[in-house]
Amino acid sequence: MQNRTFKIHCSQIGKIMGNSKPAGQLSVTAKTFLKDWYANEHEEIHSKYIDKGNQVESELIDFMAIQLGYGMAEKNTETLHDEYMVGTCDVNFPDCIVDVKAPYNRKTLHDNVDGINSDYEWQLQGYMNLYSKDKAILFYGLMNTPETDWAMEVVYDDMPENERWLAYSINRNDELIQSIKDRVLMCRAWLEEYDILVKGKLGRIN
Repeated sequence: MQNRTFKIHCSQIGKIMGNSKPAGQLSVTAKTFLKDWYANEHEEIHSKYIDKGNQVESELIDFMAIQLGYGMAEKNTETLHDEYMVGTCDVNFPDCIVDVKAPYNRKTLHDNVDGINSDYEWQLQGYMNLYSKDKAILFYGLMNTPETDWAMEVVYDDMPENERWLAYSINRNDELIQSIKDRVLMCRAWLEEYDILVKGKLGRIN
């Protein structure tokens, strides 16, 4: 493993926390994720959804700060880590951390009204651990979709502001945070066994 120690990025915690059968073992999703981590090759993923999120992030943070009554906010650039996790939250307020999401259109925004996505909840618990916060907010804000080579600009500024956003607040849960740390240790143990397997198979007739 080239002397690398496995730590989980907060945005990827959900990949290792899924339950499996029998209980107490890593899920297929977790093992697939760990194999990718072991190979240490990262493929850049591009989509119109990701591209929009990157393009509007700054104005989305401004929009969030106004809607939640903070007035102003700056993009956080400080990456923190401990023995188990690493992450960079979007906004670090004195009383909470905020992660912002930019839905691609109205339907994408409405798709999130049924409750907080479990992967995002894990992500926010990780951030609260790293940034020593007791509260986190997941904020969805519908921003104008910039013009691209294949699509015209889509404007949402004419909508009432209260119809353009959705937010979830969650509290720190130390039991969940401890379960993440325990799962990281389980992942490290699995990676050690996988390392032995790979090195025992490569370069020889099996």
